[in-house]
Parts: sequence; C-alpha cells; structure tokens
Amino acid sequence: MELAFTLIKNAFLLFVGLIGILFVLALLFGKRKLTRWEFEAEFRDASGREYGEFDIEMSKIEKDESDYTFKATFNMRHERLQTGVNVKVVLDDTLVLAGTVEKTGRVRLYTPHLVNRLDEARDGQRAAVLLDDIEFVSAVLRPD
Repeated sequence: MELAFTLIKNAFLLFVGLIGILFVLALLFGKRKLTRWEFEAEFRDASGREYGEFDIEMSKIEKDESDYTFKATFNMRHERLQTGVNVKVVLDDTLVLAGTVEKTGRVRLYTPHLVNRLDEARDGQRAAVLLDDIEFVSAVLRPD
C-alpha cells in the first residue's frame, strides 16, 4: 500500500514539475500577440443559425512584427455559393476582400484576397457580402 502511495505521489510531482517547466518555456520563448482592435460580423439565417462570419483585426506578434498589421478572414457556407461566383466583402463603402468560390457551397477569403487595408474600424459598421456585384447579405460589426 505504501508503495502505491509513493508511486502516485511521485507521478503527481512529476506532472506538476512538467507543467511548471512548460510554463517557464512559454514565458521565455513564447510569442505574445498584441491586438489594437478586433471585430466580427456574423451572418445568420431567419432561425438564428450562423452560416457566415467576417473577422477583422489590427494586431502584431510582439517578437516577429515591428508594426501592427491588418488581418481579415471571411468564411461562409450557403447553397447560393456556386463555383466561379465572384464574392466581395465590403465594409461600409470600402472593398476589403474579393475572390471566387472554388468549392460549391462554401467560400473562404483571407489575407491573399485582401484588396484594401483598413487603419480603423468601429462597432456598428455595416459589412455586406456581394455575389457577382449583387448584395447577398449584410451584418453589423461587433467587438470580437
């Protein structure tokens, strides 16, 4: 019985020590992300189910980037997304992302599809999705 207790105690101490070592390594070698602002617009159907999301942020990775950079991603799954359809994401009157649907029913636009970099964004701005230059859906930006 004493042997089992000793084994359990040693295993627990080893586990706590390993967690401590990982914590110290993360502090020493980890990269910290600094975010100036971050917003999202969620596109939902009438029942409240989310079928698309547009995320934007101004951030930098402390040890890798010297200045803040603009990052944007757009993901949507919908039956109206047919292969070859041009998709544009507009924030107020500024075109942010543009690309084409490569797989029927879903589209993902991110940094390589970036058209215009934003320096500022604010809560309540209107994000719209255009399919072949016709507005398909819109939503309001909210803090993420």
